[in-house]
Amino acid sequence: MAMVSMVVPAGLSAATLKAPAARQPQQTGTVKGEAKDEKGRKLAAVKVRVRNSSTGVIAAEVLSDESGGFVAAGLAPAGYIVEVVNAAGHVIGLSPVIAVAAGTTATITVTASAVLGAAAAAAGGGVGVLGLGTAASVIVVGGAATAAIVGLTAFKKKNASPSGL
Repeated sequence: MAMVSMVVPAGLSAATLKAPAARQPQQTGTVKGEAKDEKGRKLAAVKVRVRNSSTGVIAAEVLSDESGGFVAAGLAPAGYIVEVVNAAGHVIGLSPVIAVAAGTTATITVTASAVLGAAAAAAGGGVGVLGLGTAASVIVVGGAATAAIVGLTAFKKKNASPSGL
């Protein structure tokens, strides 16, 4: 059996020496999910981008695996949009904004749409919201406007009474 010796500075005992500091809590989060087509079939080997919803910066870019799954780790806590991109570089699927917190994994399924893919291809270039391109930006802004109207309608109906008060 080998003997291990340790030199302890004067005035200290081995009992007062501290163990290495514990690992710091994880400061990043992860997005995990599946890419599917409009019929629910898994999309293998497609590009998946994770874009910060506030800044428009692409935080991660990965390929889906053979079962359509993807994982993007090391993301700063923020809101993100997950994009599925076809071989031509057009966004064919978008997620809603998802929140990523430190030390957590947000899970999402992103469904590609033939309509979105065709619109993006037809639009070609142009300036868009969050760098998505003209057609995708129109769809995102239009979807947000529709969601706002639906939300306001639901709010109004929830508080409606037969007396009108």
